[in-house]
Amino acid sequence: MWVTAGRMADTRRVARKEEVEVSSDAPPPRVPPPPPPQVRQPAPPYSMQPPPPHVPQTPRPQVVQLPPPQPQPPATSAKPPHPVPEGSKSYIVTLLLSYLLGLFGADRFYLGKTRSALVKLFTFGGFGYWWLIDILITLFGGQRDAWGLRLEGYDRHKKTVWIVIGAIFGASFALGLIAMTITAAFDGTGLTAFGWGLLALLAACAAAGGATWFLRRRARIKPPKTKRGTDPVPPRVRNLITKLTELRPAYVVNAAAGNQVAATTIGHVDSLIVNVTELFDRLKAKADKAQRARAEAEYEDKLGKLTAALDRGYLLDIIANPRLWDDPDQRIQDVQRAIEAVDAQLLDNIRQVNAHRGLVFKVAIDGLIGPRKAMDDWQRDFDRAAGNE
Repeated sequence: MWVTAGRMADTRRVARKEEVEVSSDAPPPRVPPPPPPQVRQPAPPYSMQPPPPHVPQTPRPQVVQLPPPQPQPPATSAKPPHPVPEGSKSYIVTLLLSYLLGLFGADRFYLGKTRSALVKLFTFGGFGYWWLIDILITLFGGQRDAWGLRLEGYDRHKKTVWIVIGAIFGASFALGLIAMTITAAFDGTGLTAFGWGLLALLAACAAAGGATWFLRRRARIKPPKTKRGTDPVPPRVRNLITKLTELRPAYVVNAAAGNQVAATTIGHVDSLIVNVTELFDRLKAKADKAQRARAEAEYEDKLGKLTAALDRGYLLDIIANPRLWDDPDQRIQDVQRAIEAVDAQLLDNIRQVNAHRGLVFKVAIDGLIGPRKAMDDWQRDFDRAAGNE
């Protein structure tokens, strides 16, 4: 059994060896050549190309509305700091030393520049040129100390320095001009022709200045003139008209309740107010002060009495409470006759002004209700004392 198995294994090894030898004698397998390179043809025109395939659109993401940005305050453009820091040497001190003692190099000694200061000292400020150059460099802020630092206080004091320099040069120029003028105006014998002309010019300027000052002062002191278009009625007469206007609503209320006396009184009061204003307006246009003064005194008295008669203590009370007054109808007639008489006199005075005649005044009805009312009061007191009421 073991012999048979060994023989079968040998047979398999021999067969495998023969297969290997046969395969080694066979030709190698054929490899196909690579495909030729494809030449890309130009694409046909756009109109000749087929439409692109339909691509389904993806839904767009929802846009979230953000609140509008709040306005930010504008950023202030801060001035960038100077690249060179300030040192401990003062700008003012350096400028004064450079101007007053710059010929001896005092400014450079102060800044710590000893070598250049000695050169400046022995050359008397570079024969004046170096002195002037150092003043200008310091004045415009270009001077540095021995350590390369800027002068302290230049940014704060440069404006003041320029103002002082301008004032000094301006005063120097003015003083020089004055000195030249004085020299040209005087000589050994006195005033020259230029001096006399200058003196006359100064006198004319002084006179013109004084006249201007006087006129301005007078214009401030002088009361302003009355402008045209102001109220032509005198103030005291206007006050009485205002009182009549204030009484008118009370008569309107009674007229609305059916009182005929109140309605008639309203018409008389309106006519009275219009005619008074018209009279004084025409008197103002005629510029007759005497007649205007007479009219003011006359109608101040008459309108004062009419206002008292039309007030709530007399006619309005008679209309509202006639049973509380003796003979109310007669009292009402007296007041109406007085108003009509004053109104008629106003019309007559307006016609007189238009005819350039003097104003003529007449006595009103029974002294315009005043004396009649006084007599009635006296009679009432007499009857009460005699027990005849």
